[in-house]
Amino acid sequence: MAVAAILPAQSCPRPAPPPGGFPTHVDSVIAVTYSDGYQTFASLVRPDVTAPSCGWPLVVFVHPLGGSRADDFAFQLDVAAHGYAVWSYDVRGQGQAVAQNPGHLGAGTTLWGPVERADLAEQIGFVAGEPGYAGIVDPTRAAVVGSSQGGAHAWAAAAWSGLPFAVTGRPPLVFPTIACAVAHDYVAESADDWLRGGALWSSWFVEALAGSYAGLPLDPALVQNARSAFVAQDPAILLGTFLAERRGIAADLAVSQVPLFYSHSYHDRIDSPLLGLRSLQTMTSPHRALLTTGGHNSPQNDHERAYRNALTQRWLDRWLWDEPNEVDLEVPYVISELPLAAALRDDPTHSWSRQHVVDPLVPASATRLWLHDDLGLHETAPLVPQQDESIAQVIDPQATTFTPQDYLDQGAVRALGNVLAVCPLDEVVYSLVTAAESELGASAALHLRVVPRAADWMVAVLLTVESPGSNGEEVMLCSGAVHSQSSTPDVAEEHDLLLPPVAVRVPAGATVRLRLRNLWLREQPMAPQLEVAPRFHDFRVDVVHSDPVTGEGSWLDLPLAAVRPKISASSNSFDLLTAPPLSLYVRGGVDRAGLPYYVTFGMSGQVPATPFLNDVLPLEYDWLVGVSTVGWMQPEFTNFLYDLDAAGEATAVLDFSAWAPLPLEFVGLRLTFAAFVFDAFGSPSGAATNPCDVVLK
Repeated sequence: MAVAAILPAQSCPRPAPPPGGFPTHVDSVIAVTYSDGYQTFASLVRPDVTAPSCGWPLVVFVHPLGGSRADDFAFQLDVAAHGYAVWSYDVRGQGQAVAQNPGHLGAGTTLWGPVERADLAEQIGFVAGEPGYAGIVDPTRAAVVGSSQGGAHAWAAAAWSGLPFAVTGRPPLVFPTIACAVAHDYVAESADDWLRGGALWSSWFVEALAGSYAGLPLDPALVQNARSAFVAQDPAILLGTFLAERRGIAADLAVSQVPLFYSHSYHDRIDSPLLGLRSLQTMTSPHRALLTTGGHNSPQNDHERAYRNALTQRWLDRWLWDEPNEVDLEVPYVISELPLAAALRDDPTHSWSRQHVVDPLVPASATRLWLHDDLGLHETAPLVPQQDESIAQVIDPQATTFTPQDYLDQGAVRALGNVLAVCPLDEVVYSLVTAAESELGASAALHLRVVPRAADWMVAVLLTVESPGSNGEEVMLCSGAVHSQSSTPDVAEEHDLLLPPVAVRVPAGATVRLRLRNLWLREQPMAPQLEVAPRFHDFRVDVVHSDPVTGEGSWLDLPLAAVRPKISASSNSFDLLTAPPLSLYVRGGVDRAGLPYYVTFGMSGQVPATPFLNDVLPLEYDWLVGVSTVGWMQPEFTNFLYDLDAAGEATAVLDFSAWAPLPLEFVGLRLTFAAFVFDAFGSPSGAATNPCDVVLK
């Protein structure tokens, strides 16, 4: 039928997975010895059916730090069931390998340094050279997939693909050619994460140096160099070591031809997605990104994780099986819309809305809000004279143990309560109240004119929002910091800070706050914690609102925009055998309350989009779009044409259960939904929603 017509001609066609995927076979314990004598263990999960003539493409799964090859095993099984050989292994210093290598000089992890990259290359080489896998596994079509530590490996694999490299104590290597990479929950350059802006020490990295992660052997040389640099408060010591090790991958990544899919949580305990996005945008190869939840210590959501897994699967299908599924042609950045209400944000069953944007770091437009000495954010520039505001850090002179050395050695000194007691939080808070419901879908940018009163200082920046009727609950949207170690006291400086992008709907009457602080302290929806270690000395920074001579001041470019309608589904997949009812949630915004809408869907994907009235529906017009557009009166299409309720929302239901089972030839394809909200009944204008994909299984 038509399904075959859209698949590429292949010398080795992909076997079509049945509903639920192929049965799988697991080789759970495979010993692998590296060229430096270190021994670890791996597992292989593959379809338990006859392999195609070219074998199953190889997907190397790398687990998070401190885990093992069994991490996220359900995901590994699911990938294998779709026609892949999934290879996972215990990374050096972790899992079953720890007990296997007592006394080995390289027994500790260097935290995804060149040693671990050599290990990854040798793992792929092991699979390629294993006679038992000949004809079953195809290592010439290989991907590296992982989250956290595994994400760092995926970035490195994309950068080093096909390149020769050398590691002390190992024979020269050529990194295997990688067909694609999937990096979840970590940025590309570890140095950028550990030393924010080259000077601010990441709190999680400090905890690692302090030995807080029990059972995780760290490489002694890495620990010693990093501890010495921290105690001296001289990051150049550590950066010099990284340079000598060739840890940096920025130059290689920029010329890499490896397609890379990146996902990251907004409120990840380790870092924001900003640095990862900047690295991604240097790449000339195909790339996509998903910003969502579910990273380190951030709210977990089953729908968001399932959506991420579905995008990962499509990425693998595109680059390992050469399927033209358009994943590389769609709008490149998907930004899930963070619910402000805790009840929705923390509900793992809540279906989040999503925004699809071309570039989340460069908003289409932004409102310039000037910082005034009345602590307001105003659209008009302040008139002189304006009083400066000061952010001061004053450390308790009786706290003799508040030193870098004690901070490393004593958990009680690092404890947040002690830090706030010894080094009190000082902040200046600017605010505005929103007049209408609006949405944020890109990075805000801050320009600060400051007068430092010390050479070494830091100002942390938090953007928060408090919804009306939330009983004072304030939600952090994003954060960052500006700093210097070499300012000339009493001389004005200009600093620009791009904040991490975030998507959120801001209700009318909400209070948006810009908090400037001496400590980079993150807030709800995360537990309060220090993002970076504090400065261990007094300082003061004056924020200039309007210079009496130049008139220059400080401002926030905030890309708040009118709400566009959204559509989401109750499930990311659709079972063809049972065809259960599928709910579609249309969220038009309060200003569209009572307006008519209609829902439509097709099977041809999002590209090319379909012009409709004054806007564009983000799905390709096909026969199914035509059927669903005129079928709204049929019982299978409940509320496909109706009015939004008083909150500007509606639920439509697609119910094909009476027709189950549906044709199994559709397995692996997807339904793409979109909706259109009219400006009035019979109006020739309105606004289209985002696309919403549901995979047929």
